[in-house]
Amino acid sequence: MYDGPIIDSHHHIWEWENYPWLTAPMTPKMFGDDYSGLRQDYLVDDLKADFGDNNIVKSVHVQANYDPSDPVGETTWLQGVADRSGFPHGIVGFVDMTDPGAEEAIQSHRRYKNFRGVRQQLHYWEGDPLRCSTDRADLCLIDTFQDNIDLLGKYDLHFELQGFAHQFAIFAELASNHPDTKFCLVHAGMLTADDPQTVQQWKEGLSTLRPLDNVWIKCSGLNFFTGKCDIDHMSIVIDHVLDQFGAGRSFYGSNFPLEKLWTSYGELISANRRILEKYPPEVQRSFFHDTAAAFYRI
Repeated sequence: MYDGPIIDSHHHIWEWENYPWLTAPMTPKMFGDDYSGLRQDYLVDDLKADFGDNNIVKSVHVQANYDPSDPVGETTWLQGVADRSGFPHGIVGFVDMTDPGAEEAIQSHRRYKNFRGVRQQLHYWEGDPLRCSTDRADLCLIDTFQDNIDLLGKYDLHFELQGFAHQFAIFAELASNHPDTKFCLVHAGMLTADDPQTVQQWKEGLSTLRPLDNVWIKCSGLNFFTGKCDIDHMSIVIDHVLDQFGAGRSFYGSNFPLEKLWTSYGELISANRRILEKYPPEVQRSFFHDTAAAFYRI
């Protein structure tokens, strides 16, 4: 199995009192009802301890719904952590892309050398509030949002897409409208189940993104809807993504510590390695390291 260097392109660290969703009383979430294990500090030393001896050489923190009154505060804190510890090497922060004044926030994030891009969660599932972060499926197509996407391209920043299969055609339209901006689809598009109909809808959705060479697929958080480290579910996702996008447009991420609710880092990375072991060594190296290194410039 692959034993080379690995970049974890999707994790979170936090001082939990700065994240309202963690400090508030627990309520059901898209990933489950009991997340008491997350309601504590998860610092860079905790992350590195979870990495263990799995040769994780670099990493990327993705915004984790920090205090909305000061979203740049997350990047400020993370850069300080990185300067002291060496991790994370890349930072993806939050900007409200519907804000006509978003350029000011983008510029504030850009003051920090490890800042690479923006994630604003866009997932929307009509009739299921737990699967909604917005009030409409096509929020990213409003004029203000698209104007701000142009700013990301101007400043050599990327945008991280998060949504469900029925939104992929919308994401394809966005990416097509902005060919000079890079995008990645996080959690490989959040496949919610393994039944043939759901898998087929997910595959058909991905086919709308495949022709767009400014779109990458991040294979992170693959057990978000399984509640366990499910290698069969992971194989459906990873094998199809590699078949359709290749290792040059897809890469590994863990989604720790959320995935820690149901698995260890060692079990998760072992499952990924077992799935990848049938592929040529150069594909494994690209998936686990080289593609993320190029995408995030780390």
